[in-house]
Amino acid sequence: MVQVKVQWTSLLLSLLVLTVIPIILGFTFEMVTKDGLKSPASMSTMPGITTIECSVKCAQTPGCYGFSWLHGLCRFFNSSSFFVSLSSSSSKLSVYKLVNANKKLSLVGCKNSATRQSYVCTKAMDGNREQNDVSFCSVTMRSSNQWWKAQLSAPSQVEYLTIYNRIKNAELLNTFNLLVDGVECNRVNLTEPFSIANFGCNAFGSKVRVVNQLYTHLILCEVEIYGY
Repeated sequence: MVQVKVQWTSLLLSLLVLTVIPIILGFTFEMVTKDGLKSPASMSTMPGITTIECSVKCAQTPGCYGFSWLHGLCRFFNSSSFFVSLSSSSSKLSVYKLVNANKKLSLVGCKNSATRQSYVCTKAMDGNREQNDVSFCSVTMRSSNQWWKAQLSAPSQVEYLTIYNRIKNAELLNTFNLLVDGVECNRVNLTEPFSIANFGCNAFGSKVRVVNQLYTHLILCEVEIYGY
């Protein structure tokens, strides 16, 4: 695996032009395609002398999650570019993708199947991780296939969810599904109840849904969605 790491320092890109490029901390790019004839569709381009310079500029560009370099031009890709059909290239090029980029995704709204009393869906996305007092949790009515759905601020790659379960009666969330834009990304069937756990998803979209597969309430004290 080939990686390009971006760290705090200054880099002399060319002794001929004596250009010093500021470097951004904490970004790592890995090569996902080497000398290929296809690449993701670019969201923007920018002149660049080397692959290193392109990695720096991508790290400084909002929404950039990957890049390629060819003939003095950096091509930048957003996250969705890696989940659609690739475009043909007239020349061989290598494509790099940002790794270790997971962050807590912003949520702008929510819904649930049927709210029980005042335990509204927003209680699962208000930043309060209290697990003992149910009044701080989102609770649905008792029925089959009860669900909670969050709206992301923008379409994103959803890597995993961190779910804070209610301590009491935690077994009510032993069997559930995760969906992104209506497509199942994980089916969870636990033999032991959990308190706090991460559940993988690895799907792209803007709506994330948790569906309880037991005939009971869906109780979520807090849900945090991570991706890029």
